[in-house]
Amino acid sequence: MPARLRLHTLRGMLISVAVLVFFAVVALLASSDAAVAAKQPKCGDTITADTTLHHDLVNCPNNGIIIGAEDVTLDLNYHTIDGDGTEFAGCPENEFCDIGVLNDGHDDVTVVHGFVRQFAFGVVIVNARHNRVIDLTVSRSAGTGIILFKSSRNRLIRNSARANGLQLDQGGIALNRSHHNLVKRNALGGNGDLGLFMEKSDHNHIRKNRMRRNPEGGIIAEGDGNVFSRNRIVRNGGGILITKITKHGAVGNVVRRNYVRGSRGGGISVDNLPKRTLISRNQVVGSGRDGIKIGGRTTKLVANRAVRNDGDGIDVESRTTKLTRNRARRNADLGIEAVRGVIDGGGNKASGNGDPRQCTNIACR
Repeated sequence: MPARLRLHTLRGMLISVAVLVFFAVVALLASSDAAVAAKQPKCGDTITADTTLHHDLVNCPNNGIIIGAEDVTLDLNYHTIDGDGTEFAGCPENEFCDIGVLNDGHDDVTVVHGFVRQFAFGVVIVNARHNRVIDLTVSRSAGTGIILFKSSRNRLIRNSARANGLQLDQGGIALNRSHHNLVKRNALGGNGDLGLFMEKSDHNHIRKNRMRRNPEGGIIAEGDGNVFSRNRIVRNGGGILITKITKHGAVGNVVRRNYVRGSRGGGISVDNLPKRTLISRNQVVGSGRDGIKIGGRTTKLVANRAVRNDGDGIDVESRTTKLTRNRARRNADLGIEAVRGVIDGGGNKASGNGDPRQCTNIACR
């Protein structure tokens, strides 16, 4: 065969191969796209493997997505799971209905990056451990935005829970019978009731959260050994309340380095029944009532600052409270009002307060 003919034939073969490869790639991509589309969940679907959303789920009539296995990741990929804004009618007894993301009993699940809105409840985790809920915006739920129920060692980080509970007078995040959880760097604002509510929940860390314009308060908490640190709580109905709602304990809680400003009620309060609470290095400014009010037994108040509150700076009603190195300035009434017999740890200061005595039953400079 002449060399020119051989070259022409070779070129033809190469072109044919290139065309075949091109169409094979197109077919592969098409099948891949079809596979991705086939795996995309619909409203009410249960997922049992890692799943990434590639489009919004809109107007879900009942549940959004249900977690059906352990050790899976649901990445919303900055898409939205959206309810229809109305209560699901005819929910069977003992079943969960009208929830944006539901995990009932599966450990090591991660839900990240997206928006959940207009369900009865936004994200609900029940009887599960080692879950992570990160970077979600949960809004316009009829009830609470994010709920942990009987769930331990979970992490709620960098979420926004806003405008939840407007219909049912509920809040941003709730922990019920849930222990050893971390709630960190969340923004909880404009909810119907509270930023964070805790009932029968022990040894949780509530750290570096921002709570703003929740009408009932920033935090109301019942439980033992919880730590509330470096939270910023501004213009809520109240600031932080440590209380006992049920027969569960309220012992050994720590409230440390929080900033509470502009509460319509009190800034930081400990009810009569909690025991051994440590209130340390908090700053409470501009509360509508007392800045810090203590009723619980064996409370320690250390190095707190109470400034420009409409009642007392610090009001102590329990003789077993110990006050050390606290500062109270420019409050409407007394700087520190303490009952007779309170434990004076020394170093307390009060000045510029409305009552010229500045302090009662404790030495102030």
